[in-house]
Amino acid sequence: MTREPKYPVQTVTKAIEIFNYLAADTGTQGVGITELSRELEMGKSTIHRLLDTLQYYGYIEKDENSNRYQLGWELYRVGQAVPRQNQLFSLNPSYLMELSQETQETVNLGILKRNETVIISKIEGSRNGLRVNINPGEYESIYATGLGKAMICEMDEAQIRELLNGQEILTKYTENTIASVSELLEEERRIRECGYAVDAEEYCKGLYCIAMPLRDYTGKIIAAVSVSTPTVRMDEEKRKLVLGALRKSADDISRKLGYRKD
Repeated sequence: MTREPKYPVQTVTKAIEIFNYLAADTGTQGVGITELSRELEMGKSTIHRLLDTLQYYGYIEKDENSNRYQLGWELYRVGQAVPRQNQLFSLNPSYLMELSQETQETVNLGILKRNETVIISKIEGSRNGLRVNINPGEYESIYATGLGKAMICEMDEAQIRELLNGQEILTKYTENTIASVSELLEEERRIRECGYAVDAEEYCKGLYCIAMPLRDYTGKIIAAVSVSTPTVRMDEEKRKLVLGALRKSADDISRKLGYRKD
């Protein structure tokens, strides 16, 4: 949750309230000063001065015939820069480093590419410090990894089957690997309910992984972040630590990418 400003500027706060009110208006006729004054509990003169300034810069538009106001196209133009400046590939590595430091384990950031998981960033954790792996591009299974399963958890059955080329029987990497699409669909249902995916030695013997999805400003899952650890270190206490740290990190990264919960 974003903290409240320590030193709020009243004029800026009032301008933002106007933006938010106009953004919530679903009509096409715009909003008049009287309505804004009443709903926002501001004086009409204050409203008029703010609107006049915002109109000058193109952030507000006025219908001269009806004297009603709407959001301006300049606001839209400026807003288009937000996704460009907050892309997954330009993500500040401190998010992943903090997660690795807190859990003392390896952290991976992955995306879907065709029908595989691609690792695009990795922080290798240890009890003696951190080492950044600057060699992205490693491909992994979708259905046998926490990252992959987290990224497809909101796909419907048809999408998942298409992603796996219509096959029902899946290649097993270890004896723990999910063996069929039917099993995978049931696993995805559980992931949707609990909010995270687990790879319990399904892709690599001796490795345990927990992953959570990342969302962009549209609410769509576009990536996932995971914490991997040797299975022998994953006791109940460690599991609780990883889940808490991972959830905070996933929320922080998603917020950076523009996602806002209802």
